Amino acid sequence: MPEVDTTLRQILDQDGNLVGNMPHLDDKELVEMYRFMAAARDFDRRAMAAQRQGRIGTYPMLEGHEAAQVGAAYALGPNDFVYPAYREHAVQMVRGMPLDVILSYWRGLPTVDWDVHGFKMMTNTVPIATHIPQAVGHAYAARQRGEDVVTAAFFGDGTTSENDFHSGLNFAGVWKVPAVFVCENNSYAISVPLAKQTASETIVQKATAYGIAGVRVDGMDVLATYQATKEAVERARAGEGPTLIEAVCYRFGAHATADDARRYRPKSEEDLWRPKDPVARFRSFLETRRLWDQTAEDNLLEEAGDAFDIAIAKLESVKPPRDSIVRHAYDRIPQTMVRQLHELQRGSGEAETTFTDDEMWELGPDPDPTGPTERWNMAEAINAALTQAMERDETTIILGEDVGLVGGVFRITEGLQEKFGEERVIDSPLNESGIVGAAIGMGISGSRAIAEIQFDGFVYPAFDQIVSHLGRLRFRSRSNATAPIVVRWPNGAGIGAHEMHCDSPEAYFAHAPGQTVVIPSTPSDAKGLMASAISSPDPVIFLEPKVLYRAFREEVPVEHYEIPIGTARIRAEGTDLTIATYGGMVQHALEAAVAAAEEGISVEVIDLRTIYPWDEDTVAASVDKTGRLLVVQEPQRTGGIGAEIAAQIGERCGYSLLSPVRRLGATDAPWPQFFIEEHALITPAHVLRAISETVAG
Repeated sequence: MPEVDTTLRQILDQDGNLVGNMPHLDDKELVEMYRFMAAARDFDRRAMAAQRQGRIGTYPMLEGHEAAQVGAAYALGPNDFVYPAYREHAVQMVRGMPLDVILSYWRGLPTVDWDVHGFKMMTNTVPIATHIPQAVGHAYAARQRGEDVVTAAFFGDGTTSENDFHSGLNFAGVWKVPAVFVCENNSYAISVPLAKQTASETIVQKATAYGIAGVRVDGMDVLATYQATKEAVERARAGEGPTLIEAVCYRFGAHATADDARRYRPKSEEDLWRPKDPVARFRSFLETRRLWDQTAEDNLLEEAGDAFDIAIAKLESVKPPRDSIVRHAYDRIPQTMVRQLHELQRGSGEAETTFTDDEMWELGPDPDPTGPTERWNMAEAINAALTQAMERDETTIILGEDVGLVGGVFRITEGLQEKFGEERVIDSPLNESGIVGAAIGMGISGSRAIAEIQFDGFVYPAFDQIVSHLGRLRFRSRSNATAPIVVRWPNGAGIGAHEMHCDSPEAYFAHAPGQTVVIPSTPSDAKGLMASAISSPDPVIFLEPKVLYRAFREEVPVEHYEIPIGTARIRAEGTDLTIATYGGMVQHALEAAVAAAEEGISVEVIDLRTIYPWDEDTVAASVDKTGRLLVVQEPQRTGGIGAEIAAQIGERCGYSLLSPVRRLGATDAPWPQFFIEEHALITPAHVLRAISETVAG
């Protein structure tokens, strides 16, 4: 079991006297560390003043954290990668980020200059703890590719109460990744004191539960923090696993400029901590060694002030145009987003932005594959697509619960671990947020990750990772960072499953920006769409109707092919009514269309295949021809995919409609289980009745 040291390590006392073993740092390095600390404090105070002047938004102060941040960051190697929370301005400065880039986030200006891979520094993380499993996945993937990279995640004491702190450290311990976790324990999570966050005497004790090393240091002693981090990095680089560092410090100011620490913290407490000031302590140490004096201090502060003024003036001269809000959400801009932008521009009296072909998401036709075919069901077709992806790219990784040895509960990944090994087909710990978070980190690092969620109703713990990070990374970093990963799961009802095993949560993810949502309905589509999803430059949520896994077989091309994401397919042509549907409802719609034909009603059935961005043009063209639209979906009706399609087509094709748009879906009640599931299921008979009623007007 790795050692967990709960004693408070210290090298400098509060007066700057050497009381421990001096790290191997020369005079130049010592001075540089102090310059970072003093400059960070000056930046912090000026940024707080700038917020009060309305020049930046709400800003989180770091005064008291300088030693913890500079000491830890200074111990990292040039190729190591940092995952910050949101208070790590000093870490960012050590990593070489210009002040205008740091400030740009707080001014609300996502910037192309935040070079994630150049600075080896991820963008700020506002959702607490969510970056920790990402740092773990990044470290895992880099090691799998044979790269010498240690990841470092920075966070506060309040973070240790969050799910992703525990999932991240658990994954890190199980996988023994080269990672360092730096907890800046300032004793408060906004107003909530440490005693109300944890019953343990120290945070570092938590390392024991995850089988990783831990060390507790005086986080206001830059040398102690540096030395502890240096040892942790060396340990990680040597393959000995991760370390949790608890850097005990104090936040002299409020949590942020929107907070008032006087409401929950007495001044007498600050007075007790002020003599331990990390900047004053280290300056005293340097002055004793005659490495620093008042003249050097004055020069540094003058330089720091000038640099801040130049940086913020640069930002104040910049206001991106309105079209910036649709750029970088995806690799290419969907047509629907262009229409939405133009509507805003017209309403503001602005000229509509024209985009080039290279900027637009163009929908292409289905391929015409050649070569041999085999009769596969959907499960076999998806397995074949995953196999080919693993063969084509050695950085492709599959992870999830039970995906390895048993091949998943539906056997979709059967045989893959045997063929590609446990390092690439990973039976992960049972934590969906950790699975998706780790996959995101793998994607950021440059690998292709395919994360399986065992059942649809199990995805909710990973919701934060998906909507807060997966879909926003490209926009947040102006395409400097992306996570082109696939999150896939068996979706929908119809197999008589129990609670949480038969949900259809697709509408939640179609509503969340920045990701694509795909739901195939045939084996050949499943294979081609999965291939496209894996090669996509954007993240894809890939939902597999479990009722169709082994429902039927068809001829599927054996060789690799890709079906364009976003393109619908007309499954049956008709002239009297259009059905727009997807997934498990496609076969029901086709069966109902055959029955309707016997009643003299000609039905056109459109399989959306991609529900975001969905193929509005194909549906609109069909409705313009037939004059009627029925939208069929399996899950609860309110706020569903059908509502979006009905609204859009109602606006766009209103003059073509011969009768109101009709929706068919389940009730808004929770999905019934097992024996009574049939009470909620949409059947071909339901679809046929809705066809007749829609045609009747």
